[in-house]
Amino acid sequence: MNSCKMCGEKENIRKSHIIPRSYFKSIKLNNGQLVKVTVDDTTSVSITNGNPTEFLLCSKCEQFISVEYEKYGTRLFKDSKNTKKTKSYITFNGFKYKQFYLYLISILWRASISSLPEFESVKLPTELNDILRQLLLNKTIKINTSYRLDHFIKISVLRIIDSTKSIDDKLIKSILLNINIDRSSSDKSNLSYYFMIDGFLVIYYMGIESDPHTIRTKKNYGQLRDRDQILIPKEEISNLKQISDAFNMLIEKSKLQFT
Repeated sequence: MNSCKMCGEKENIRKSHIIPRSYFKSIKLNNGQLVKVTVDDTTSVSITNGNPTEFLLCSKCEQFISVEYEKYGTRLFKDSKNTKKTKSYITFNGFKYKQFYLYLISILWRASISSLPEFESVKLPTELNDILRQLLLNKTIKINTSYRLDHFIKISVLRIIDSTKSIDDKLIKSILLNINIDRSSSDKSNLSYYFMIDGFLVIYYMGIESDPHTIRTKKNYGQLRDRDQILIPKEEISNLKQISDAFNMLIEKSKLQFT
């Protein structure tokens, strides 16, 4: 009997998926396995049966996250009923901003409290983890009467494409990049985390601003907004060095391993 990381109750803790399980069904091989590639110069390609899990939440909280957040969040990118595609954007109508925003926060929070090596780069301050936990439980983004969580953690979503066709779009949509920290910024007071699934790149921007007006009004490219319609910009993979490098290394490793 351990304490649930969300509600704090002493319960039988279940193995929790950091990245929602449903994402892995569409990217598994015909034999139900995944190809795992580590983006470095030494680790070889390996075969794995599933996505990382860890004893984190009780059954009640697992169900809570599934019903309140994942049921909507995991279907948004796959549901074509309310979408319109153009050359530059994908439009989603009937968008539920708060629910989707908190869904993405739930993934970041689980990665941050995880002790799995796959998420060792995601370590938020304890105080922030507790704020995220409370907001998720209360289904709100309001920290107090003056500030909301999305004033401090701004989330952008981009659809990654390759107009040159050097990388097939099916491959782009079939790759999952675990949450990583973006180390490209020279501004140490601001940092960002990112992960990629279904061809969509999710970026969490976490900045420290002293001016309240700047906190509320500063916008990032592709940032989610509290509206019932959102435009997800399409972005060339060649414009995103870290993502492009990851794909190139993945392709090279796979060629060496499986040819």
